[in-house]
Amino acid sequence: MLEPLAQILQVSLPELLSGEQVINTNRAANLLRSKLYVCPLCGNVLHSTGPAVISCCGITLPPLEAETPDEEHTAQCEIIEHEHYVTLPHPMTKSHYISFIACVTGDRFNMVKLYPEGNAQARFFIRGHGMLYWYCNRHGLFCQRI
Repeated sequence: MLEPLAQILQVSLPELLSGEQVINTNRAANLLRSKLYVCPLCGNVLHSTGPAVISCCGITLPPLEAETPDEEHTAQCEIIEHEHYVTLPHPMTKSHYISFIACVTGDRFNMVKLYPEGNAQARFFIRGHGMLYWYCNRHGLFCQRI
């Protein structure tokens, strides 16, 4: 019933239901403008290169807002040969862990998915300056320049 209305208005069904039209003016696709989303039910990690209406498990997800890291969530990044070696001194228990670490430059988005009881570390080829993001399942998204 709503689908024909969405077609007439030339918007997607999620846009119609949310009342907000998504206009992607980010035609150059600079990945430093990326938005990250995490589903609170299943843990899916989703990425968009501009404004989007993202849903998972029947929930419309807001884009995550990255925070400045505190003492518990500070990442150490050292250069080893041609790679950034990123480590986090963070618990990796089943109830409190780092879910992913991502390295984003203007033209690359690289993400390493992490799992409980593993190590909170990742390696990324050096491809210029950019941002490092990591997500704690309890405290949210953090970022720092690299």
